[in-house]
Amino acid sequence: MPELKPVKSARELVDLYYHDLRSHLLEAAAAFDRIDRAGPLPEDDHRLQELRAAAAIVLDSQPDRAQRFLIALSKPATMDNAGH
Repeated sequence: MPELKPVKSARELVDLYYHDLRSHLLEAAAAFDRIDRAGPLPEDDHRLQELRAAAAIVLDSQPDRAQRFLIALSKPATMDNAGH
């Protein structure tokens, strides 16, 4: 399958998405801060660790971030986390 060229330039895409991305990243940072201030999660709750790993994917320079992000958070729920 041939590689598709983007319709917009990188600059146009940054112009388009900058404010939304900034807002979403700030919201995520604030949520992590609130969780951290609330104290540790029980040891059997691995959701925060999974979210931190997924957040690292967003910031890396490797291709297919969205796909890898979804895969990282698509692990089947364990009995311990299923009700959370």
